[in-house]
Parts: sequence; structure tokens; C-alpha cells
Amino acid sequence: MTTRHLLLASIVSSAVLLALAGCSKSPSQSAAEAAVAAATGGKVQVSQSGDHTQMTIKDDKGNVMQMNAGGNVALPKDFPSDVHLPANYTLKSVITVAGATVLELHVSGAVQAVYADYDGAMKSSGWTEAVAMQTSDKESMLNFTKDQRNALVTITAADGGGSDVHLQVAKGN
Repeated sequence: MTTRHLLLASIVSSAVLLALAGCSKSPSQSAAEAAVAAATGGKVQVSQSGDHTQMTIKDDKGNVMQMNAGGNVALPKDFPSDVHLPANYTLKSVITVAGATVLELHVSGAVQAVYADYDGAMKSSGWTEAVAMQTSDKESMLNFTKDQRNALVTITAADGGGSDVHLQVAKGN
């Protein structure tokens, strides 16, 4: 995933938070669409149902980026089955763009336990550990490679307990 795509993902995340503040196709939702369209040059569609927001951006080259956040977020149907997902996770958001999927998860376990779980499960699924780093009991990072793919796992202590997991799976170049 390129820096441009990561920047775009950040813009979309911010815009979705803006849209979540509104209730229907409100001024805040329209503002979110306009902000993302101006920043990306793409066509933006935002839809909201209850606390679930979906945003789709299509640029002039036909590239599509999609983000789902809030309630009722589903794992993408094509999410790789060999990528570990912790037991009893809550999926907070999904971003798909340019051969990459980014998941934001919440789990009840402490950072060290989630780290050990990912480390063992990914290796047993044939992934090779490229980087493993535990900077404190509040954050850690793992990076794995397999079959021209890369999986980056960042685990941080959540404010209300448990851990938040940022999982990025991308096809290599």
C-alpha cells in the first residue's frame, strides 16, 4: 500500500467520523463527502444506517476505496483465511483499497497475550515473521510475509480495557 493510499485512508477515516456525527443524509454527511472529494479528486458516496457508515471513493482511474465503520461491520468476503483473527474480536472498521485490507479490531486480552496469540497462529499458518517488536506492555508490532503478501499487526492497550488491533494485509509488488 503506497503512502498516497495510507493518506487517503486517513482522510476517509476522518470523514467517516464526521459523517457519524449526523443522523441521515445531513449537512455533516454532505460535508464529509465534499471534504473527501476535494482531497482525493474522486467521486464519493456516503451511506449511513443507524450507527453504521459506509463510504466508497472511486477515482478517475477506476480505483475504488471502501470504508465501513460503526455497528454491523462485516469482514470482507475475500479476507484471507490464513490470516489470524483473535477469538471474540469486535470488528470496528474495515478499509479496502489497492490490494490491501485494513481492519480495526478490539479484543478483551492484554497486549502481551494478543501478541503471543498472533505470533503463534500466524507462524502455524505458514507466515514468516519479518519483524517482532514489543516496546512496552501497552504496545507491540508484528510483521509477517507469505506468498508475496505482507501482514502488519499493531496491538495497543485500549483505554477501556483489552487491546485494539490494527491489522493490515496487502499484496506485495
